[in-house]
Amino acid sequence: MSVYQRRLKERKGSSLFRVRKVRSSDVQWKLNFSTNDYLGLSQHRHIRQAFKQAVDIWGVGSTGSPLLSGYSSAHQELEELLTDWLGKPRALLFNSGFAANHGVLTTLVDKQQKVFADKLVHASIIDGMQHSEAQFKRYPHNQPLPVVDKANAGDWLVTEGVFSMDGDACDLKLMASLKQQFDIKVMLDDAHGLGAYGSEGRGSTSSGSDAVDMLTGTFGKALGVGGAFVCAKDDEIESLIQFCRDYIYSTAMPPAQAAAIKSSIEIVRSAEGDERREQLAHRIQYFREQMKQRNLKIIDSNTAIQTWLFDSDTEALAMSKQLQANGYLCSVIRPPTVPVGTSRIRFSLTSNMPQVALESFWQVVDRIRDNL
Repeated sequence: MSVYQRRLKERKGSSLFRVRKVRSSDVQWKLNFSTNDYLGLSQHRHIRQAFKQAVDIWGVGSTGSPLLSGYSSAHQELEELLTDWLGKPRALLFNSGFAANHGVLTTLVDKQQKVFADKLVHASIIDGMQHSEAQFKRYPHNQPLPVVDKANAGDWLVTEGVFSMDGDACDLKLMASLKQQFDIKVMLDDAHGLGAYGSEGRGSTSSGSDAVDMLTGTFGKALGVGGAFVCAKDDEIESLIQFCRDYIYSTAMPPAQAAAIKSSIEIVRSAEGDERREQLAHRIQYFREQMKQRNLKIIDSNTAIQTWLFDSDTEALAMSKQLQANGYLCSVIRPPTVPVGTSRIRFSLTSNMPQVALESFWQVVDRIRDNL
């Protein structure tokens, strides 16, 4: 048996199961709890229009690496908008959040430095640490001390703004304090926070971007499009442009995509963005109240990511299948994606979920629980 066959056998029946996306004309979910489209922008008419207009100008592809023929004024305009929005010196675009995180850590960290990362950081950060030349250590979730007290000046502290599986947030004030105390560099992946929270949708850094030296994020969640970015100092961005293999040896994102992202950011920063974030906050509050009323086993989270924990994989899968049979797309997350004993249904809430549909959902949950 090959190593790949052995891995497949070990993984079968665990972790995520694949859900095929179909056209809305083929099937209609009553509620989709598995999307990261937190503000419901993926179908926004202004963003779609910006994409179509840019296709007429630029075509459907960038045609090359950003260092050759792939970089356009559409990319430059988006990078400049990001620096204005997020208050950082420079920005650089990547095709995915995975490439951005992996590229930063494999390019900018050297073997003289140590990296301290939260136990629950994304796989892209874990791979980036493993593929870098640095020593790294993962600390207990949201508890960087006493591990970080072994840090030297110039070492890295890496965390997420909103954690993708638990939905809770990092303590950015603590990160700022540790940065000042130990003279370390703070890297924050705000994939699940950007756009959905804070003033003008700035996410986790709304209350203090100075605490973060290296900010990464994605356009594929609350912004509803795709791709990612890194914000950092000028010399760090220049180093990524010159040496980052994830950036240099990838075809740039299509200019039309950059134009669509630019339109999305403009909406996120507007009064409409404020209204969508307020609607999302109401959905989160209602959903949490319903879980607490039923004494469900949950994780404390005030974000769009809500979790229902189960005592076994079997129970989680049974509930998920029943919910899907009733028209609710609810995905089970099982080991090794999450620790053993924490299998869960992960709910992603969006601002455009009708209140009446959420109320009907909980009626269905009650009926299923009574019959299981």
